[in-house]
Amino acid sequence: MSQHIKTLLVFITFLFFSCTTDPTPSIEEEFNIPVGVKEPLIFEYLIHDVEGIVFNTLYSLHERDKGQANTHIAFNVFSGRGTCANQTLDADGNELVLDFSVGCIDDSERLRSGIIKINYTDPEDGIGNMMTIQLNQFKINNLELDGNLSIENVSTVNSGDEKGYSISFSNLSLNVNTETSSFTGNRQIHYEKVDGNVFETTELTYLTSSNFSFTLQNGNEYTVSTPTALSHAFSCWQGYTYFPFSGKQIIEGNNSPTEIEYIGCDYTFDIKTADDEIWRFDLNAIL
Repeated sequence: MSQHIKTLLVFITFLFFSCTTDPTPSIEEEFNIPVGVKEPLIFEYLIHDVEGIVFNTLYSLHERDKGQANTHIAFNVFSGRGTCANQTLDADGNELVLDFSVGCIDDSERLRSGIIKINYTDPEDGIGNMMTIQLNQFKINNLELDGNLSIENVSTVNSGDEKGYSISFSNLSLNVNTETSSFTGNRQIHYEKVDGNVFETTELTYLTSSNFSFTLQNGNEYTVSTPTALSHAFSCWQGYTYFPFSGKQIIEGNNSPTEIEYIGCDYTFDIKTADDEIWRFDLNAIL
């Protein structure tokens, strides 16, 4: 066999194995996240930040409401969320105001600004506690969320380690790079904490499921459903990554359905189109 033929066979073999390999999707440029996809992702990031801040303040609210010192022993898994805000408590009026002013940096090292006002019916956050949350120009860096939402404690047992909440919102306004979109829908939360005396031994199950619609500034409308609950990992929170660790959402709108799959302890995720094309993105640059 001539040297020329041998070389040709080696080249053909290389091409064959190169073409049959199924590589992991490469991470696309962050700012190329399609319109109609980046908005619900940023909304997920912001709404979870708000609920984390609210749950952090609820942790010791009943003791502050009664003018007592914080005597909790169990570890607060939401510790550090929004702690840089100036807090004003009206115990008689059941109102707590968190004022981030023009901007402050808390434990997650992101700049927060604006005001969160929390009205509640039960400072001990028992079953049936109803909270109304008002967001006034609340921002993380340059991402802004405005409007009102309601959070109800729908737990089946009164426990500090196991909670269930139902969140509803209408016309919440999301502003990203001067582009505004409006969100209406609901969100369910269930979390259970195990061995929570210190963070080293804390185990946490934190599941969310959202169903909502949103309208872009150009008038295009979309709906989002959650066929597989989004799961957060406490180990990710310890690294200040407050984004789902796993789970799936479906976006339906002007085009064919798009599937979002959360894939790990960072801000990367996969987008799967109706043609089974998979694209991987990193949300970090937008955040």
